[in-house]
Amino acid sequence: MTDLAIDVGGTKTLVVVFEDDQVKPLYVERFPTDSTAGPENFIARLAKVCSKYVDPPDVVHWGLCTAGAVDVSTGRLIWSPNLGWKDVNLHERLSQLFGDRGIVENDCNAAAYGEWSTRPGIDSLVYVTVSTGIGMGIVSSGHIMRGSHGFAGEIGHTTVLPDGPECACGRRGCLQAVAGGRGLSIQVERFLGKRLATEEIVDLARENKPEYVEIVVGGAAILGRFLANMIDTLDPAVLVMGGSLGKNPHYRRLVVDFFTKFYYRLPDKTVGIEPPSAEPDPCIIGVLQLSRSMGVRKSG
Repeated sequence: MTDLAIDVGGTKTLVVVFEDDQVKPLYVERFPTDSTAGPENFIARLAKVCSKYVDPPDVVHWGLCTAGAVDVSTGRLIWSPNLGWKDVNLHERLSQLFGDRGIVENDCNAAAYGEWSTRPGIDSLVYVTVSTGIGMGIVSSGHIMRGSHGFAGEIGHTTVLPDGPECACGRRGCLQAVAGGRGLSIQVERFLGKRLATEEIVDLARENKPEYVEIVVGGAAILGRFLANMIDTLDPAVLVMGGSLGKNPHYRRLVVDFFTKFYYRLPDKTVGIEPPSAEPDPCIIGVLQLSRSMGVRKSG
């Protein structure tokens, strides 16, 4: 018998198969999300990948997490600007493949829960992902903080520059449009006329190419100050920063430097930005543990 955990990212999707009640992966595979092909195309490709490793009747629990606003009570993806998907009942579709014993969760909520589960004795934790977009999950006393509408933590779509770059959500100057991976790439294309991957852009900034330094350091400065303000507001025990861009050594150092400069210092207040520790991936561990704890859910 097996458990299945799926993390749908803006660029790639991670599928991990576990033996029931174990946390050591049996199988791991990544494949392109290719969200522009639409959710039905994605689900068909996901099913094909999973079929290599699991027999559907043998799946005890399954969990899927993704960027965007998720109604966890029904497993419906309300809106994901990074994927371009609206009103997709992911729980219903995956239940047709693997049965009802599963959940759909926001990726940052899952990651926050995954990181919290690896740190015994921690009462509160904030997880921030900096990747294609930017998001946040909050765990307090073992519970995910969801807010009154279920969409807490959408920091990527908070306005930090009212006249800034256009965001995937349609507004201007959102945090992820200024400091996220896709945002940096769009700025480089718009201002410098070049199409480059985020890693290339950060490497050029690290090499002190002035035009790239301005964009990358500018984004890191805004993100670092934002995280400092957020920590001063929430006062968690631990702040974890993950995501492909959040783990990039150069970009991470810039963000940490600005964060350290701006957070409010008080006696006995020690704050740092920690790297993720949940293996193989905090989103995967979080959605796995959540699926195991939530039991059977009817599709919505």
